[in-house]
Amino acid sequence: MDLYFHRELFFDEEGNLLDEKAKDPVEVAMRRKISDSRNKFEDLIQMAKNSEQGMEFLYSSLSNLVEPLQNIISAATVNKQDEFESFLGGKIPQEVEIHPPNDINSRGRSKRNKKSKEKKPPRKRMCEKCKQLVDHDTCNCPNNVVGS
Repeated sequence: MDLYFHRELFFDEEGNLLDEKAKDPVEVAMRRKISDSRNKFEDLIQMAKNSEQGMEFLYSSLSNLVEPLQNIISAATVNKQDEFESFLGGKIPQEVEIHPPNDINSRGRSKRNKKSKEKKPPRKRMCEKCKQLVDHDTCNCPNNVVGS
């Protein structure tokens, strides 16, 4: 048996590639059979839907398949975890490690950081040095002489 893993390809009914995931060859073959079976079943329904006798034959044939299929499946029971894993398309880990976040400040009220668009422009005030309405005051006035 090959232990090489291939990429599983998911196709829609027209054969277009939808998704690909790494899978073992047995799983790929099983998915392909499931897809082909669904397509054949849809084709059978489309053929039989216009005829009462055709639908009756299809229904009775499917009813005759139920008991033999149940006998086969009861021999190979599937547990819930395997069923979920096959539905999800991957293995469910036995242990999940979730690390707590590092940047939590638990004391006091949290304050949202505002974006640059939300911030108010600096408030204009009267500078006593240059006698203008600007965004600096006397201590920060560019007209102050340095070193004198």
